[in-house]
Amino acid sequence: MTLADLESLTAELVDARRAELTQVLRVVGAHKDTPLESTAAVMAIPVIYAHWEGFVKELLTLYLEHIEKQTIEPPNLQPHLFSFSMRSKIKTLSDSGSVERQAEFATWMIEQLSKPVLFENKKVDTHSNLSYENLKLLCDTLFLNISSIATSRRHINALVHKRNNIAHTGRPIQLDEGSVENDKELVMRLIESFAAVVIENAKNQSFRLAA
Repeated sequence: MTLADLESLTAELVDARRAELTQVLRVVGAHKDTPLESTAAVMAIPVIYAHWEGFVKELLTLYLEHIEKQTIEPPNLQPHLFSFSMRSKIKTLSDSGSVERQAEFATWMIEQLSKPVLFENKKVDTHSNLSYENLKLLCDTLFLNISSIATSRRHINALVHKRNNIAHTGRPIQLDEGSVENDKELVMRLIESFAAVVIENAKNQSFRLAA
């Protein structure tokens, strides 16, 4: 996957999420000034949050595919990313701990040092709770600098808290179309900002180990 491919696919993802979020707002708007307005608004929040979390997972998977296509050998890749590529093997080794498993891992590791890095498992796990802290931890793991999003920390965590309150406790809260629109706009800003971060890192080839 070339940089141009990544940029094009990212733009498509952003547009798709924008269209879906607009539809969510329209559904809530259809119940404006009716007894169901607050109910529709409450139901919309987990969906809006899901678009934010889903976008991050999709885009990071694309980013890993892009890195993989650069055919970079381990000595030239950021150690964070090499470690991520080994996570399945490390888990197997940790779960077993046998001498045989350790020897197999050592043999595999020696073989990998002269081969381009492959991500056997590109699945990105957000643990269904993409707070700012979890987002930063995830991005640190993939050697992505998200300092430009740090100013949105409070807003991200507030959205997660609201979504968790609705999804996990079922406690009644009063929301209206305006509340949903604000969260929809927040998520679109986050999606666009995160897309810009990933593309910038891809352009700068931050995944490569500096000579």
